[in-house]
Amino acid sequence: MGIGIMRTTVLDVNDLAVAEQFWCEVTGLALEFSRWQGQFSRVGEEGPGSVLLQLVPEPKTAKNRAHLDFTVDDVSQAVAEVARLGGTVVKPPGVFPEHEPRLEWAVVADPFGNEFCLIRDL
Repeated sequence: MGIGIMRTTVLDVNDLAVAEQFWCEVTGLALEFSRWQGQFSRVGEEGPGSVLLQLVPEPKTAKNRAHLDFTVDDVSQAVAEVARLGGTVVKPPGVFPEHEPRLEWAVVADPFGNEFCLIRDL
């Protein structure tokens, strides 16, 4: 038994409106609340599958210590969609491992530099 139940994933962002639109589009989840106390918005119902957006003043300066993984049907198409929504490509699509590949994946980031992976099992 764990010491607690996972509550949510929290992402630091520099603009709540941009983050709300981006993460609602990426996850397909509805915005549950917006700009609570001017600092927080939630995408999805509270629980392990939700994303809590936290407004912070400073930009991201190093690699994320935690990230989200998304299973997709077409990695290249998902990368293009993330870019269309204002995200960036950190690592273009490739396979892993290179010998005897088990998955295709790419690393992308939201407009604030929060990295996440797009994965297709082979």
